[in-house]
Amino acid sequence: MAVLQDKVALVTGAAKGIGFSIAKIFAAEGAKVALAARTQAQADAAAARIEGDVTGVALDTSDGGQWQEVIARVDRVYGGLNILVNCAGITRGSTLAAADDENWDDHMAINLRGPFLGCRAALPVMTRDEKHGAIVNISSAFGSRVTPGFAAYSVSKAALNAMTQVLALECAAAGNAIRVNAVAPGGTETEMFEKELQRTGMDREKAYALYSKIHPMGRIGQPEEVARAVLWLASDASSFTTGTIIPVDGGSAIRS
Repeated sequence: MAVLQDKVALVTGAAKGIGFSIAKIFAAEGAKVALAARTQAQADAAAARIEGDVTGVALDTSDGGQWQEVIARVDRVYGGLNILVNCAGITRGSTLAAADDENWDDHMAINLRGPFLGCRAALPVMTRDEKHGAIVNISSAFGSRVTPGFAAYSVSKAALNAMTQVLALECAAAGNAIRVNAVAPGGTETEMFEKELQRTGMDREKAYALYSKIHPMGRIGQPEEVARAVLWLASDASSFTTGTIIPVDGGSAIRS
């Protein structure tokens, strides 16, 4: 049997990159998947590329009202919610001194406030089911090894790690069978990564060489590799795992 057979999952940031790979592997493993993207057109286009029981939903993750509407829609269409993956995120490099208000506020709104609002909105529906449920937040290697030049991004992901562990403890104390974990990717070949290279004007070959050096395994990661770690955390195979931040970073977390 598929490991997520008949589970209902909501994945944000699912139009591309890591989020799309997560939604795709969830559907392949039997889940009913709601793919959230900023616009309905983006969500529908992503859903059309995935085989299985999938639906696209528009969601600005920094808007609490939209979260309530999307959770209600998923509940209405699929009759519940078992898995929430907070993958929507941004990165725009800047030092702390040079970061303007927009840079700082956008990172906090999308990378931190979004997952907070999502968890808060999803928990009442998720806890109706006495079976194991799972929340997986997509963090970053920069959340534990903060990096100069990515001030707001590093801070937002470090805070997301803390929020993940706080909620894991609270769910465990409440006895509601909801496990809360995070995956922390290293440099991964995604559209967001490429977009940041274009924004900064950094040479692509040099950037990939740099990340290959940072990662002891000597290469950049692929979205599917992150998705497989998320699949494990979302499945009952990880039923005794909560509050963890799992690095999927080619060993960069342990480099000297």
